[in-house]
Amino acid sequence: MISVELYLFLRQAHYFVSRAGLVVGLIGLAAAVYIGLIRHGDVTPVFRRAVYAVVALIALEAGMGALMYFGINARPHEEVHLIYGIAALLALPFFIFVEKTATKRPAMGSYIWGFGLMAAILLRSIMTGAAG
Repeated sequence: MISVELYLFLRQAHYFVSRAGLVVGLIGLAAAVYIGLIRHGDVTPVFRRAVYAVVALIALEAGMGALMYFGINARPHEEVHLIYGIAALLALPFFIFVEKTATKRPAMGSYIWGFGLMAAILLRSIMTGAAG
C-alpha cells in the first residue's frame, strides 16, 4: 500500500520539476541562439555538460512520472501525456547525437532545434498532465 504522503510528494515534485524543466529549456534555447547565431560560436565542453545536466533533470522528471503511473497507479488527465514525456526525454539526446556525429559545422544549430523542441514538448505535456 502506497502512502498518501508519497503520492502528494511525487505529484508536487513532478509539478515543480516540469516547470523548472520548461524554464531551463527556454534558457538553453536562448543560450544556444546567442552562442550559435549571434556570436557564431561553437559547442564548448561547458555547454555540452550543461546540456547533459538538463537531460538528467528531464530524466528525473520522467522517472517521477513513471513511478506515479506504474508504481502507484496515478494517471494523468490525458494518456497522451506519457508520449509527450517520453518525447521530452528523448529530444535532447537525439540532437546531442546529431551534433556529435556532424561533419559540418556549426553544430549549435542542433542544440537550437533540440532545446526548442524540448521546450515545446514540455509545454504541451504540462497542458495534458492535470485537469483544469
